[in-house]
Amino acid sequence: MINQIDPKHRQTLSEIQGNILKGHGRDFTANIFIAGKPNCKKQVKKWLNELVAANTGIIKSGYEQLYASHLWKTQKIDGGLFACIHISFEGYKYLFGENDANKKFTENPKVDTASFMNAMPNAGLNDPDVSVWDEGYQGEIHFHLLIADRNESALKAKVAFITADIDAFATVQHTEFGNVIKNAEKAGIEHFGYVDGISQPLFFEDEMKAFRDNHQEYGDLKYDPSADMKLVLVPDPYFKSAQGSFFVFRKLEQNVKGFKTAEEELADELGLKSEDKERAGAMIVGRFEDGTPVEVSGEAGMIGNQIYNNFNYQKDDASRCPYHAHIRKTNPREELKERFGADAKKAVMARRGIPYGKRTDDIFDGNIDTKPTRGVGLLFQSYQASIENQFETIQKTWANNENFIEDKVGLDLIIGQGDFPSENTYQPIWNGKKDDTKKSASFDQFVTMKGGGYFFAPSIEFLKTV
Repeated sequence: MINQIDPKHRQTLSEIQGNILKGHGRDFTANIFIAGKPNCKKQVKKWLNELVAANTGIIKSGYEQLYASHLWKTQKIDGGLFACIHISFEGYKYLFGENDANKKFTENPKVDTASFMNAMPNAGLNDPDVSVWDEGYQGEIHFHLLIADRNESALKAKVAFITADIDAFATVQHTEFGNVIKNAEKAGIEHFGYVDGISQPLFFEDEMKAFRDNHQEYGDLKYDPSADMKLVLVPDPYFKSAQGSFFVFRKLEQNVKGFKTAEEELADELGLKSEDKERAGAMIVGRFEDGTPVEVSGEAGMIGNQIYNNFNYQKDDASRCPYHAHIRKTNPREELKERFGADAKKAVMARRGIPYGKRTDDIFDGNIDTKPTRGVGLLFQSYQASIENQFETIQKTWANNENFIEDKVGLDLIIGQGDFPSENTYQPIWNGKKDDTKKSASFDQFVTMKGGGYFFAPSIEFLKTV
């Protein structure tokens, strides 16, 4: 793990972009999707240089991000605007030509690049056809510029400036805005109302110390979220002495009204009464809305609900958390090793998603009739060392697979892509005797993939010298 105070890590952290090892922490984001114009490579390369120019560049290194985060935590000094950039394989071909891009991304056999080069539409993820994606994602995209700020007005002003500044040599295909949503306890949630982002790989010693302190564990942990940088970093193909990371972006629209209606219908079908009706949603997600893991508790409201992550699943036991629950499907933890000898931690990604869309309803009023059916959702974003072995394994081999982690358990009802409605098994009695009360019920699809792509987050050194 990394001690961010130790000077020996400074060079590595200074060579990578921020947001990879630690989230940027801003409440408002803009995702600008850009295509370079024909015969404008020199201007585009100059623009990339300027993004990391001393004093004026908006892109900060991992080290600069940590320094700014320290000032914010200790002195409430706002680090201001944050930015990072990601380049698609089409973008590399635009900058350097197809032959050179092919060569650079295939010459290191230790780095998995096939999926990145093949692109998301060809990944076999059961996604909707590109022709029905949102229009801004249908054309060729070379760059994804992520900018973020704590001030929404300042962010939008910067977007307008950037859009005008690059107009001579590039086209903005689409801009997608994101904004954090928080519940009454100030925890970040997604549009279905569930606390999100609790389980993340931890790369820094201070994060791991906080994890131990928060879970009152000073010996062996039930679940160890510590991670090596190799989980997300690989040599930069165009600047091999520095490192970068593969980046996945997906716009996932959420039909909130449909989901909350189906959630209530499922509770009725399972015979759940009064406060126990909340467990229907918890068995779909794996956590209650407040973050309490259903594997640990049969009701919401446990102390530490917003952060609690120190648990494993009991092998061959779905009496508390069903096998198809979203957080169990996408991270089976030690159960994968117990069953198949595989390490689930190797597939974990550094997730940096954020909700999108402005709500006109009162999110917490319980009135399903006023909930949105479209126009809101999640901008899923993740960093990984291998798209094949991390994102695609989780999406294609786990979430989309009706027979993972056990035969005929059904799809992941949040991000799964496949034949819906999905038939899944539940146990209405929490922690009841195995199989004595289990019930089968169907659930429809309420998350729609609207566009996305595969990118690479190049090193700071690449951006300086391209």
